[in-house]
Amino acid sequence: MDPTVISGTWRYFKHLVRPPLKVLTITYEPLLTNHKAPADQPAVTYTAMYKAFTSPYRGQAVDAFLQYLEHNNREFRYSIEGGPSNYYGKFCSVVQSSGTGKSRLLVELHTKGVVVLYMNFRSSDDQIGFPPRDEVPADILTTNAGLDAVDYCCRCCAFFAAVFTSVHEFLSAFGSSKDALQQWNASMCNLLSRDRKQFFATLRVKYERYYKKIKGNVRKDAAAVTNDKPSWLSISEEVEWVTKGMPGKKLMTRAYSDMVKSLDELFSGAERDKPRFVIALDDAQLLSIRGPEGYRPSTILCKAISAYSGADRADNHSVWVVFSSTALKMAHFAASEGYYDPAKISAEGRLIYPPYCQLGWDHRADPLEGTVATKVAQARHIIGYGRALWKSLQELYNIHDIMGVAISKLSGTSENKNLSLVVLSQRICLNVTLGHPEAVEFIESGVANHLRVCIAIADDHNWSFTTYPSEPFLSCAAASLLHAEGNLDNFLKALDVKILSGMVNVGKSGELASRLLWLLAKDLYVRRTPLQSLVIPAIDGQEWNSELADCQMISILDYFCFVFGDDFWDHAGKKARKAFKNAFVNFSHWVSMDENIWDSKNGDDQLETNEWTLRHWHRTSAVQCCHNQPLVDKMIPIYFNDCRGESDLSRVSQIFISDRAQRWSSENELDKITRDHDSIRCDSSRPWVAILADLGLRESEVKVKFSRNSAGGPCLRIYVAAISIKTFPFLCRSQQLLLTLQSIVIHERIPPNGRQRTQNLQEQVRFGSSSMKCHMKWESWKETSYGSQAAGRKRQAKGLTTLVALNAS
Repeated sequence: MDPTVISGTWRYFKHLVRPPLKVLTITYEPLLTNHKAPADQPAVTYTAMYKAFTSPYRGQAVDAFLQYLEHNNREFRYSIEGGPSNYYGKFCSVVQSSGTGKSRLLVELHTKGVVVLYMNFRSSDDQIGFPPRDEVPADILTTNAGLDAVDYCCRCCAFFAAVFTSVHEFLSAFGSSKDALQQWNASMCNLLSRDRKQFFATLRVKYERYYKKIKGNVRKDAAAVTNDKPSWLSISEEVEWVTKGMPGKKLMTRAYSDMVKSLDELFSGAERDKPRFVIALDDAQLLSIRGPEGYRPSTILCKAISAYSGADRADNHSVWVVFSSTALKMAHFAASEGYYDPAKISAEGRLIYPPYCQLGWDHRADPLEGTVATKVAQARHIIGYGRALWKSLQELYNIHDIMGVAISKLSGTSENKNLSLVVLSQRICLNVTLGHPEAVEFIESGVANHLRVCIAIADDHNWSFTTYPSEPFLSCAAASLLHAEGNLDNFLKALDVKILSGMVNVGKSGELASRLLWLLAKDLYVRRTPLQSLVIPAIDGQEWNSELADCQMISILDYFCFVFGDDFWDHAGKKARKAFKNAFVNFSHWVSMDENIWDSKNGDDQLETNEWTLRHWHRTSAVQCCHNQPLVDKMIPIYFNDCRGESDLSRVSQIFISDRAQRWSSENELDKITRDHDSIRCDSSRPWVAILADLGLRESEVKVKFSRNSAGGPCLRIYVAAISIKTFPFLCRSQQLLLTLQSIVIHERIPPNGRQRTQNLQEQVRFGSSSMKCHMKWESWKETSYGSQAAGRKRQAKGLTTLVALNAS
């Protein structure tokens, strides 16, 4: 991204949010930890941060993760009982974006009767993050980790030997396993415990002793191993060669065996596969960075885990190492490097476990009945949706500072050439083409650095399914970035480039252009005069009753005047104006559906349409319907703030929008739009709006009519033709927005140059999939999807000429 854009962004933010937060000083309680914080920066007490971290846990993620570990152990056991293990070792990963609860998940395992040794490996430069870095284990496994493979092998074995011995000694000091587990949880899962500090001090002493012993044994043999090494080995083969003896393996496995045998009561039981001991390595992405010798520390670390877990095959104790990170590449922890490269894993039967990424969502959200519909824009309500991070910061910071955190996390800490797609994806559901060369980098960077959420990772680790779920507070942060000084035009230009390259899928019926059109119209309406703040102070002066500007209710009367022109309601008529005088919209982002609005096969799980609408109103979301949805493509919630004394459920209504991108008029389809169709089933008596947008036409036109006796209740029907300033006067505020919308529509209608032949070839193998000529005439290999090749080129040229003409107008 152009540095001038970033500079302009923060110049703009100076009067909207407080200056970017300085690195927070953590004021530690006496004798609670050995971490030191700079003395020249504002302080937030460590106690307060810990209080937020240990607030009552919500959701079922811990139970699901426990089942995941039990399943993994069962898979490892069955493969052993039937012969050699198919799995490489007892380690797995938790992968998800920042603020979703990975650290809390790992620590919370102790409430399920699991011995949890939690260690944080965040960078030593990171003095903001919480939980803080655990210096002893982090130094052992990350400092100069990629310089010498043999030395790092010694370090890994000495580290695990020290862990097993230290845990053994700690737990053996108590009479029963119940007492031991209780004392361990009180000491080691309490991040303020002095016993935790003492444990790591003891671990360091043991590690240094074991490391010295292992290093001494291999030093005399290292030269011989290196001299015998063939010169033709690849990097991964070289790592295997120099570590083939696994120096320290015997010492490490003996320490492991002593621990599980001595603590048999703790490590055995009727629930054979239940996790007994979990070594949690949080913020472990540093372990996956390739070092100067060309290997990743994770390669050797996982080899050490494989060594001691393989030695325990007969008893198969449920002892696990869990790596946690925001980096998707952690899902390929063992496979990405070393002698067991991805191509050989399945062939050699050496598998690794699929990562865990289901941490839940909306844990801190207010119940539907907990907030009245007129107050859903309040900060206390909006920060409850999405990841738990925002709500957890409420006791520490004010809403301006939390917004600053959200903006910083969404934009990332480093320059990002795809920041425009990050910001737009969060709000308008951009569909990234997975086969594009830049797609993998964009997705991985999005999860690691820009709060994109990982939905699932395929068992073979080749595919990651990610998205930006509905998160209105983050949408407000994205809106702030999008409309910062100079950003809107620059981001839209960048979107044009990505569409031309094929990275962004624009759809076929105007859906992307339509999402941009309606949402940016609301954004520009909110910003028709410069915003003094992203947060609008409450009348009562209560900070958390303040409203977020991009979630506030705005009148439909004013919104449609802004979109279609000041004379819109004069054309609609007095009855229409009266019907909608108390109607409001509040959407801040789009969400996509995978099924019809109403599907009878869902039975009792199907929400009534009024509640479905009200729930979208509460989280300020508008809806992109699925491709198979009859009649309509979008829904924007409406709320009537009148004095009829009804419940919120009876006050909601909808704007239903049908998109078109073709070159012929569909005006006659407008009257067919009804909300009592079997795929919608809305029984509200409130007035509603039906819009048919023929975005692909050249001639601009807006027609409006209001009917009190329309099917589904009183209806305002609007027909819109073409994307132009005449049709949408608000577009005069952004010439680039006009050009981008027109460009998208052209791309939706005509395959981009260079991809048309590819599309034609794809159609040739889909015989019978429709009754179209391209799917039925096998002679069409001589033709384009638009007829002859000459005709196809003519049509494409005509489409591009149309774009030029529209731009000129």
